[in-house]
Amino acid sequence: MQKQEDRASSWILYRGRCSIVIVLAAFGAGAVGDGHASESVSGRPRILSGDTLVVGGRVVGLYGVAAPGLKQTCLNAKGHGYACGAHSAKALAAHLKDATVTCQIRETDSYGRALSVCHRDKEDLSAWMAEKGLAMAERNQRAAYVGAETVAWGKRLGLWAGSFEDPTERPRTSYSKANTVADAQPEAH
Repeated sequence: MQKQEDRASSWILYRGRCSIVIVLAAFGAGAVGDGHASESVSGRPRILSGDTLVVGGRVVGLYGVAAPGLKQTCLNAKGHGYACGAHSAKALAAHLKDATVTCQIRETDSYGRALSVCHRDKEDLSAWMAEKGLAMAERNQRAAYVGAETVAWGKRLGLWAGSFEDPTERPRTSYSKANTVADAQPEAH
C-alpha cells in the first residue's frame, strides 16, 4: 500500500514540476523571444519586392504574406503572361509614394529580413497587399491575412484573375539595400 501511495505522490510531484517548467518556458520565450518584440522602424520605404522593403535602414519583410518573386511571371484572365512579381513591387511602391511607414518587428526570417507588421497611417500593408491580390497569405506559419486574401479571390483581383505559382512556396532571395527595384521615395534632383 505504501509503495502505491509513494508512486502516486511521485507522479503528482512530477506533473507539478513539469507544469512549472512549461509555464516558465512559456514566460521565458515570451519575454526573451528573438529580441524584436517591441522594436520598430519608421521612415520612407524603398521597395525591394512586393513583400520586402527597406525602412529606416533595415530590410523588412511584410509579415504574414508572400508576393511573387521579382522575375516571376503569371497568366492574366485572358491567358497572357505578365511580370506579376515586378507588378506587385511597383503597385506597392505607387501605393506608398511619399508615405512614411512604421514597422513593428515580429521576428527575423532565415533570409535576414525583419518580418514586420507595417502600417501607412493606420493601414496594414500586408492586409492591403492581400486584399488587392498582389500577395498571398502565409498559411503554414501565420493565418492572419487569409480573410484579406479571400476578398481578392472572391473578386478575382490581381493574381486571382488568372493563374500563378504559389509565392508562399518559392525560395526567397537574400536582399541588400543596393538592389532596389522600385523606389517609393523619389530622389531629390
